[in-house]
Amino acid sequence: MATGEPDTEETIDWRHALLSREAWWGYLVVALGGIAAGLGALYFAGVEIFTVELLRDWHNEEPWLAFLVMPGFLILIIWLRDHYFCGTDGTGIPQTIAALKLRDGPARDVVLSMRIALGKLILTTLGLCAFLSIGREGPSVQLGACFMRCCNRFAKFPAHLVQRGLILAGGAAGIAAAFNAPIAGVVFALEEIGRRFDKENMGTLVRTVILACMVCVLFLGNYYFYGELDYGRDPLVFDSFTQWLLIPIIAVIGGLLGGLFSKTLLICMPYVNRAIKKNFVLTAGAIGLACAALAFFTHGGTLGSGYVEARSLLLQGSPDFLATIPVDQQDRLMEAGERVTPFYFLWRAIASFLVLLTAIPGGLFDPSFSVGAGLGHTLFPMLEWTGAPMQAVLLLFIVSYFSGVVQSPMTSFIILLEMTGVTMFALPLALTAMLAYEVSRLVCPTALYEALAFNFLRASSCAAETPETSEKKPT
Repeated sequence: MATGEPDTEETIDWRHALLSREAWWGYLVVALGGIAAGLGALYFAGVEIFTVELLRDWHNEEPWLAFLVMPGFLILIIWLRDHYFCGTDGTGIPQTIAALKLRDGPARDVVLSMRIALGKLILTTLGLCAFLSIGREGPSVQLGACFMRCCNRFAKFPAHLVQRGLILAGGAAGIAAAFNAPIAGVVFALEEIGRRFDKENMGTLVRTVILACMVCVLFLGNYYFYGELDYGRDPLVFDSFTQWLLIPIIAVIGGLLGGLFSKTLLICMPYVNRAIKKNFVLTAGAIGLACAALAFFTHGGTLGSGYVEARSLLLQGSPDFLATIPVDQQDRLMEAGERVTPFYFLWRAIASFLVLLTAIPGGLFDPSFSVGAGLGHTLFPMLEWTGAPMQAVLLLFIVSYFSGVVQSPMTSFIILLEMTGVTMFALPLALTAMLAYEVSRLVCPTALYEALAFNFLRASSCAAETPETSEKKPT
């Protein structure tokens, strides 16, 4: 029976454990795991920077190479995935969610191990070098979770860390380091990966996120992912009633389209998966050729993650910050802006959809941000009557579409704040994200990552080892 008085013996044991050699060894192992997660995210960032430079020269000089590179690399990635790196498929976030429902041991080795980490590194690198429409945040999440889960081999940890804490910390570190967004990383781990507040794991989670971000900051600088949009000007705010009317309009459009994207993806993936099992060369080749045709038709507009195109659109409203970046980057952004046509959002969404159907390693954050920016760019002329600046419309469409796709509204607006620095615009972004989330649920009742995690558990023979998989199933 609880008396309300502290347990002296437990207090003494706790202090002894905190100051013991074993405890400090555990802290060191976890710190090294966080650093490894940061290095993984840094590696993917370096690969993407390299491919952006390569893409500019390659597409300008030999655009026809897309018809060889994209299907060829896609076939190679699927062959390697299915023969040597089973468990690396998809963005990596659903697999990390699924790992929390599996007991620690052989069951988790299917999705979180050093073999999986190696496969994720190799296959994501191939996908980025093939200029497929994928991001790097999902692989960073699974990579971070692999590194942190492997900490169990080198130190003894409490049960709550072994079962959930280390995996949550690794996943949070992957998101945070990929976008230099530590708060969003923590929120995403709780909102999407863990789906509950884990107070007992918060210390480990936050420390790991900080270390992972520090690794990237050490090499890349303390940067805003898209740029400091409020640099050299008054902060972006809504100061009239008509501007606030934008929020429900954009939330409905973005949430509806994002929900439709996820719902359609969930419907089509099983058919493509069966086609790949039947004849992966023909299926992967056809999808790769379709991606190449889109790239050729859009003059390279659908190549890569879409980061450069989205950044180009956003920085048009921040000329003072744009002037601070190197001239060669300004030229690259100008070229990317020229590739953004009125239907860019549609072509980018199709390119991302096609790649996601194959379930190769690669994230959907960057492509979704780019779709949202393109959507805002196209519809802005119809919304000028509100008096809102174009940059505000772009940000609201980005947050609404992304929230509609992943159905993680808190992560959606917090990550955009950390990527742009528009802190005074937090309330419009938060309100739009929440409304878009509700609209998306009407179309796609089960969140995309949750549904994919359940599908993975259902397909895995390991799923039967845990009673958690017998909970109410998504519909």
